[in-house]
Amino acid sequence: MSWQQALVRWLGWAVLVVCLVASEGARAQTKTSPAMAQADTTQERQRLLTQQVLPTDPARFAWGRAAEAVGQGADAIHLRLALADDWLRALEGAPAPAASSIEAAIAHGRELDPYFLERRARAVWPAILQAQQLRAEWDRDGLDVPRPPELDALGTELVQEGPGLWVRRAPDGRPRGLYLWLGVRNSLAEPLPLPEFALQLGRPGLQPAAPLMQCALPRYSTRPLVPPQTTQYYLCSAVEGGYGLPPAGVSWLAQMGQWFSQGAALQTIIPQHDQALSRTARILVQVDNPAVDDFLRGARESTEKQQQLQKERAQVAAAAAKKARDATPARSSGESLPLWLKRLAFLGGVVGALVLYGLLAHHFSVAVASGVLWVGLAIPSAIYLRSIWTMGGIDGWGKLAAIIMSGAAIAAPFACTLAAYTVYKLVVSERARRKAILFLLGVIVFILLHALERWLFW
Repeated sequence: MSWQQALVRWLGWAVLVVCLVASEGARAQTKTSPAMAQADTTQERQRLLTQQVLPTDPARFAWGRAAEAVGQGADAIHLRLALADDWLRALEGAPAPAASSIEAAIAHGRELDPYFLERRARAVWPAILQAQQLRAEWDRDGLDVPRPPELDALGTELVQEGPGLWVRRAPDGRPRGLYLWLGVRNSLAEPLPLPEFALQLGRPGLQPAAPLMQCALPRYSTRPLVPPQTTQYYLCSAVEGGYGLPPAGVSWLAQMGQWFSQGAALQTIIPQHDQALSRTARILVQVDNPAVDDFLRGARESTEKQQQLQKERAQVAAAAAKKARDATPARSSGESLPLWLKRLAFLGGVVGALVLYGLLAHHFSVAVASGVLWVGLAIPSAIYLRSIWTMGGIDGWGKLAAIIMSGAAIAAPFACTLAAYTVYKLVVSERARRKAILFLLGVIVFILLHALERWLFW
């Protein structure tokens, strides 16, 4: 059994060599794509760093989206910190710094302490609310407001009492909820994050008790901020039990108007849930900015052009390789051989390989014959395997076909060596021939029985 163990060990090392050749070919096919992608990313980053940021532009925060779009996550974080610092300086009333490039803003952001910015943000937000720079507005004498889609599910229980005011009533007439279409006016020159908040109407201690309403953006709104010098609308609601009923003879419109005239205070803190500065930055980058949109459009078009150029280069390389392969037989043999002669030559090669295998196995050993045949098949298989992954233009279904052909090239030396060994054993061993004949007879009997069973019972 020593020669069989040696054969198995030798074939194992051969498998390792062939697999290494295959992986090297695959790397040769794909090694240029990452380099080109890295070059494209670097070019877009350099173009981003040269853009100018105006500290007085309320849409400057959108450049954080541009940094993320070009794959610069760390730069986007530092840029958001620098822009948050400018935003806080504007809210604190400090003079605006001079315009700078995004590269300078990123460098400034690396020097900032997020915790210190967080404390500044927590301090400036109550001052904004106290000065009513975010002010609640409701025109109860204005035009009718269409009912928001969120309230459609309430059906006939909902009754409109005035412009932007609805009351939900139970079947017995008891009020079950109040709904108010509220505008929030931002009188500052900077956008302010406000996805949701509470609205306290009236003054404490007055009767009937004024409601505390919960307000949120309408369902179709995707901008959780109030742009500068604009009014953003919210849908506010108060459920049953959170307010008093109007006195006899007073309508809900008049009662809500009285509560509103007594006071309408926004109750919200800048960290809506946690990490005030991070959440604020994530909201402010959604500001519309035409310059950022143009930059992102240009980056997208540049990427598409690079991908199209790579595709065209791959197609040209594939066409050149095909042309070279088509021209090679004409230069080497002049005229292509007939098909019957090619088949005859292939059959002669197979018979010759089997005869050589038998002679080596008879005069030396089966291990020697198997090793010689395996090496003779492994060398052209490795050459073919390398040519598959270096010819270019392999993508999509072509890559799947290349993987299948590579597997066939790797398996061919082993399958052919096993087939030669089987033929040799059938020739020299009467016991092997007897087993083969019994196996074939068993297959024939199985087929006949299966056919008979189908004929009788189907």
